[in-house]
Amino acid sequence: MPPASSQHSPRDTRVLVTVNALPLAVGVLLSCSTPLGEISVYGRLTLGISWALTQLVVLVGATWWYENRAASSREPASATTTASRSNRGTW
Repeated sequence: MPPASSQHSPRDTRVLVTVNALPLAVGVLLSCSTPLGEISVYGRLTLGISWALTQLVVLVGATWWYENRAASSREPASATTTASRSNRGTW
């Protein structure tokens, strides 16, 4: 089991999964209905392609938020290094 300093909070994990599951569910619905996915949004850009790009942006943004929040909510790396030095590397 990883140390407590590297674990993410359950709430953060729920938010990440929810934010990414909703666009995925809509993407699955669009893939099941080809006439809906073929609707032209702008020129040759279809609803299916624009939704896939939106899903990609949401995935990258949510992952960035999740990692950023996890890194800032734990003790700094220098404190961890100092603590391991004081224990002389013993576990």
